[in-house]
Amino acid sequence: MSRNQLPLVGLVSAEALSLLGNQVAAVAVPILVLQYTQSPLVAGIAAVGNVVPVILAAFVGGLAIDRYGAWGASILSDALSACSVLALPITFALLVDVPAPLIFLLVLLGALFDPTGVAARQTLVPSLARLAKQPLARINSWRAGLESGADFAGPLLGVGLIGLFGTLNALFVNAVSFALCAAIVAIAVPRRRTRWRGAPADFLQGARFIFGQRALRALAIVGSLGSFVLLPYFGLMLPVLATQKFANPALLGICLSVFGVSAMCGALAFDRLRRVLSLAAIFYGGLLLSGIAIGLSGWVSGQAGVVFCAALGGSLLGAGNPLEQTLVHALTPRAIAGQVFASMAAVRFASGPLGLVLAGACTEFFGAAAVLEFGGALLAATALSGWRAWPLRPERWANESLGHV
Repeated sequence: MSRNQLPLVGLVSAEALSLLGNQVAAVAVPILVLQYTQSPLVAGIAAVGNVVPVILAAFVGGLAIDRYGAWGASILSDALSACSVLALPITFALLVDVPAPLIFLLVLLGALFDPTGVAARQTLVPSLARLAKQPLARINSWRAGLESGADFAGPLLGVGLIGLFGTLNALFVNAVSFALCAAIVAIAVPRRRTRWRGAPADFLQGARFIFGQRALRALAIVGSLGSFVLLPYFGLMLPVLATQKFANPALLGICLSVFGVSAMCGALAFDRLRRVLSLAAIFYGGLLLSGIAIGLSGWVSGQAGVVFCAALGGSLLGAGNPLEQTLVHALTPRAIAGQVFASMAAVRFASGPLGLVLAGACTEFFGAAAVLEFGGALLAATALSGWRAWPLRPERWANESLGHV
């Protein structure tokens, strides 16, 4: 490994470590809420707290990144996250009865700074890829593969920590992961000073740029419709299946880990898949397979079937992550990269709160199976409709976007 590659390796390692801690929390938080409240609706409302900060980051976090620099924004965001995520386990440890509104606020506080840190690290990737003399498509494939590897290891680690130390204590791992992430970026990634020219704050600049680009507009709109189904599946429906239908909290960790392994294989294969498949086949095909898998998970009767559906859902969906990040990197001017990445995440996750609340309410009244079957059918229909409406034809920008930096 050359000296010029070390900053990129450090950044990717920090990203994976941060996601590892988040995946531990993704197992612990819904289990904690369901154990205390026994209500899918309350669990869905609490999960909204993880999504609202993503939307807020589009208006504040992205502008801060472009104004003050991605390096400092990444370190500061992770340092603040390391402190804020402690509020949830400390409150549950001190109070016997935690009301639902307070649960929502605590989850929101724990996730408040993370989206800005994620967008800041994504903004740093192109310059570090140029320093390492590596194509963006290959770098993003590696990044997504390591992130999916964290998706695999994090839930297993979470289940193990919950079994050994309890649900509350498992949440402290997330705080440690944020602190280590901040330290790695501070040490391994060189600081690049940025100068803000004092232009008026434009909170919608990132969103306007996305909707002005046909490819990014398609990824944002279809991704938002996909999040309406995917966020409830991961944040609510799998926890409900694990804790209430099968009475086995470990099933949640197993499903998330299997999905992570499957998505990791897809992400690592992206650089080769794009040479034999169209971008539309990769992106929409991943959503289509995920829709089929989610629908089947409401139909199967055994735990092994749920695990199989999780594996099927991630198989091609994982390749969509490096595809999206590569196109955003290649098509976005460096001066507004922070706002574009934050806005892309906000647009894609904007439908998530509604999906979580509706899924929680419908699960209480109609059961998890009906919600999963409807959600799977909706996601499959979205993929097929998007494939027809926005085919993502690559001839105009594929060489620039997917070739070399």
